[in-house]
Amino acid sequence: MSDSSSRWVDVDDGRLYVEVAGQGQPILLIHGWALDHRMFTPQVEALSDRFSVITFDRRGFGKSEAPPDLRLELDDIDRILDAVGVPSVHLLGMSQGGRIALRYAATRPQRIRSLLLQGAVVDGVDIPEHDNDSVPVAEYARFAKGGKLAEVVEHWLQHPMMWLGDNHESERRLLQTIMGDYSGSDLINYDEDSYAFDSDVLGALANFPRPTLLLTGARETQTRRLHADALKQRLPCCSEVILEKSGHLSNLTEPLVFNQAVFDFCTGVDEEAPLSGGGTLD
Repeated sequence: MSDSSSRWVDVDDGRLYVEVAGQGQPILLIHGWALDHRMFTPQVEALSDRFSVITFDRRGFGKSEAPPDLRLELDDIDRILDAVGVPSVHLLGMSQGGRIALRYAATRPQRIRSLLLQGAVVDGVDIPEHDNDSVPVAEYARFAKGGKLAEVVEHWLQHPMMWLGDNHESERRLLQTIMGDYSGSDLINYDEDSYAFDSDVLGALANFPRPTLLLTGARETQTRRLHADALKQRLPCCSEVILEKSGHLSNLTEPLVFNQAVFDFCTGVDEEAPLSGGGTLD
C-alpha cells in the first residue's frame, strides 16, 4: 500500500476522521451502517497503488465526533472533497453508504466521475423488505436506549447481511473489532425522520451522465437484489458484476474479484474522460 495520511475535517456540529492513501485519480469509499472506514482495508491496500483512496468515518461512527444525522451527510462529503482538494471523485457506497452515494449522485452529479454501489437501498423504491432481510432498526434502538448495546451488536453480527461464509476468520475478527468500537449513538438518539429524503432519487438519475457499476453478491439478500434490479432498469449507463461466492459483504469475502472490478471500471472511466480542473490531494 502507498503512503497514507489522516486528518480531521470540520463539519456541522463536529468533525470527521478522514484517511487518504496513494496517489492518482481520487476514489471515495462510504461505509455501511454500524461499521467504519476499516471495513475497506482490503480495498485501500489494493487500490492505493493506482488511485488516491479516501476513506472516512461517517458522523456517529468510528473516530468521527459529529453526531449522527443522515440529513447532513451529503454536505459532509462536500466538506471532505473540498478539504482534500478534488473537484470530483469516483464514489463507492456500501449498504447505507450506497444510499448516501445515490443521494449525492442525484443532487451533486457534477462532483462524480463514476458511481459504484454495493448492496444499496434506493430511496423511494417501493420494495417491501422480506422477513429474513429486514433490519429491525426501531427494535435495535429500544435495546440501545435500554443499555443493551451488546445484544444489538451480537444480533447484528448474526444477521444475514453480515454473513461471511467459511474460511474468513480474519474478516470476522475485523468485523468484531469494528463492532466492538460501535458506540450506538445513532440508535440511542434514533430519529426516524432523519432517514427521509425529499428528492426523487431515481427520477433525478434518469439522465445521470456518469457510468455506474453495481457490485452484487450472488448471496445478497433478496430485497437488496431487487433494489439492484431497479437501478439497472432506470440508470442509463449501469452495469453489474456478480460476486458468486459472496453476500452483502462482497468487498471482504471476495476482495480480489471486487478490487479488480473496481480497478477496471474506474480505470476505464478515467481513460475515457481524464480528470480536468487540476484536482490534487494534498
